[in-house]
Amino acid sequence: MEKMAPKERVFRSAVYLFARHGFAGTGLRELAARAEVNLAMISYFYGSKKGLLKEILDGFFEQYIAIAEKELHGTDSLHTKLTRFISSAVRYFESDQDVLLVMITELPHDDPEIIEYKAKWAGKMAKIIGKEVCKPLAEETGRTIPASCMGPMLTSLMASRFLFSPLMKRVSGDIENSVNTESYIEIITTLFLQGLTAQE
Repeated sequence: MEKMAPKERVFRSAVYLFARHGFAGTGLRELAARAEVNLAMISYFYGSKKGLLKEILDGFFEQYIAIAEKELHGTDSLHTKLTRFISSAVRYFESDQDVLLVMITELPHDDPEIIEYKAKWAGKMAKIIGKEVCKPLAEETGRTIPASCMGPMLTSLMASRFLFSPLMKRVSGDIENSVNTESYIEIITTLFLQGLTAQE
């Protein structure tokens, strides 16, 4: 980490510590020590620990929404668009699993400011999902699923491998090697698409 600029060291150290100890469980002194900076530098770069958390949120959501806009947009079939999106999103989640863990499991759910901040980003994703997934699904199948349900459901399904990875390693050291990324993407895509389009 010594080759990174101090601001990047603080950011990456925060991601590492928040993913393992939680936002509330990470102290500024611990963060400064890991990043090899003094406490004043954290305030200088990010204003506060909460400001740093917002930077992590911004980075994750900007990239995730960019993937959704690119892969779900267009005139291709819903099946084709969702296949592209799931493939790109799973690869993105895999590329920085600590950020994913922070985003989904370690944020303070009782902090109104952070809830509101997350809600703004989630609203942007919901608009894309509503237009590019929910509306075509209703047209093709007559099945109406709100974006407020579809978005979290799809994200949770794609992220499950990475969220449960530490636990699964304890259950069986070989379990992570039993399904490679390509196979995982194929399984998730099949489960999701068949679930959406299955006839009752």
